[in-house]
Amino acid sequence: MPANTLSVLMPSVNNLTARVFVRAAGLDFEEVDVWGQTRTPEFLAKDPAHLTPLLEEDGLPRGSLWESCAIMQYLCNRHGLDRFYPTDPGERAMIDSAMFYLIGTLYPLVARATYPTLGFPQYPGEVATSDADDAMKAKAQKDAEDAVAEPLEAFHLFFLDGKTFIGGDARVPARGGL
Repeated sequence: MPANTLSVLMPSVNNLTARVFVRAAGLDFEEVDVWGQTRTPEFLAKDPAHLTPLLEEDGLPRGSLWESCAIMQYLCNRHGLDRFYPTDPGERAMIDSAMFYLIGTLYPLVARATYPTLGFPQYPGEVATSDADDAMKAKAQKDAEDAVAEPLEAFHLFFLDGKTFIGGDARVPARGGL
C-alpha cells in the first residue's frame, strides 16, 4: 500500500504541480481522481475547504493536507528532499518566492483564462460569476490569457535563470504518466 494518497482533479494546473513533484521525487503514492467528489461528506471530513490536491499521510497531525505548495514543502521536509527544497535559507527563499508567485500571481490568471473552458466553477468575485454580459466575461477571460505571458517570463528569467528547474538542474528518472 502506498505511503501517500494524493487526491486530484486531473485537468487542474495547481494539482499538476503536486502530481509532477511526487513523480520527480520518486515517492510511493496513490493518485485518486476526485472529480465531482470534493463536496461529499467523506471528502469534506478530510478537507473542509474542499480543495485539491489533497495529500493523505499518517505523519500529518490531522491525516491530510491541501494546497499544492504546502504539500510539496511538507514532502520535502518529511523525506529530506534537499535537492528540491534546499536547506540553505537563501536558496530556499528563492523557491518559496517562486511558490508564492505561482499561487498569488500566475495561478489566478491561469484560473481566469482556463476555468470557463474546463467547466470549473469560478471563484466568488470573478467577472465570470457576476451578472456581466457574455461579452464582458469573454473579454475578462481573454485579458487573463494575455496576461499569463508576463509571470511565465518572470519564472523563466528570474527563477530558472538558465537552470532546468527552479532550485537547480537535478534530473530525476520519470515514473508513470500524467
